[in-house]
Amino acid sequence: MPSVSVVIPVYKVERYIERCARSLFSQTLEDIEYIFVNDCSPDRSVEIMEKVLEDFPQRKSQVKVISNTENRGVSYTRMTGAENATGDFVIHCDSDDWPDPEMYSKMYSKAVSENLDMVICGARRVYPDSSSVTMRGITSTDDLLESLLYLDVFTYTWNKLVTRKAYANDIRYPEHNMLDDAPLMIQLAYHCRNWGFIEESLYNYYYCPDSISSAWDSMEKVEQIHANIELVFSFLESKGLSEQYGRAIMHLKCWTKFAALQLPRKYYLNLYPEANIPFFFDNRFTVVERMGHLTKILGIHGISKPFKHKR
Repeated sequence: MPSVSVVIPVYKVERYIERCARSLFSQTLEDIEYIFVNDCSPDRSVEIMEKVLEDFPQRKSQVKVISNTENRGVSYTRMTGAENATGDFVIHCDSDDWPDPEMYSKMYSKAVSENLDMVICGARRVYPDSSSVTMRGITSTDDLLESLLYLDVFTYTWNKLVTRKAYANDIRYPEHNMLDDAPLMIQLAYHCRNWGFIEESLYNYYYCPDSISSAWDSMEKVEQIHANIELVFSFLESKGLSEQYGRAIMHLKCWTKFAALQLPRKYYLNLYPEANIPFFFDNRFTVVERMGHLTKILGIHGISKPFKHKR
């Protein structure tokens, strides 16, 4: 049984997969399992990964390649990888990103030494011109679930090492790709007894402004976000937590509206209408963002410069 299983979805990443694979196979943690899940990628992504593997013969026995029978999307692909994981802990890596060489070793050591079910590390956002910025810092919190709901702790899967025991629960995977990490990580956090943080930025998140996940200005994408947020609310209700996290739930409704700011006013008004007034008093949004909400409510949003949503 390996210490850590890394799940890597593969789809149309032949431009980036070599960088990702080399960083994965160069990890200082020796007892590791790599699960590449090919989501019917039409390019040479898997072929390139296997060519890189030739330079790391000691890793060949640690690599699994699983192929979906049809293109199913990143959420289903992550689920497939997690279901085939055999490590004590599971973590995900996007195939256009790359971890620092000691990332999994440091995270696993902390998990074992402190008997933790989840370890979260810092990350940096890397742009196409190779410039980078440290992503919002992580601070300790007594209630990780609340921090995830408020998005004070990012819900990304790639910087969270989670005990495989948490995945063994009845996890409901989202059917849509946009914001698919939120319902998954919130469910896993619920099943983790404790957690710890590594402030160091150990993961490199490649951010392309033109990517599908960066552009949230279409009806289809916002509807996918809405569906995944509803999955979060459904889970909380099933656990009797809706009242306890009522304020965080309202913030998440306001945040979903903000993601839809560029969509037609009628749709915007009808999206969580109970959040229309609370939005004005949610201090987690800037004054400018709340003014954007006001102009949308009044029907004069097109007069001002469009807001660009950032996660």
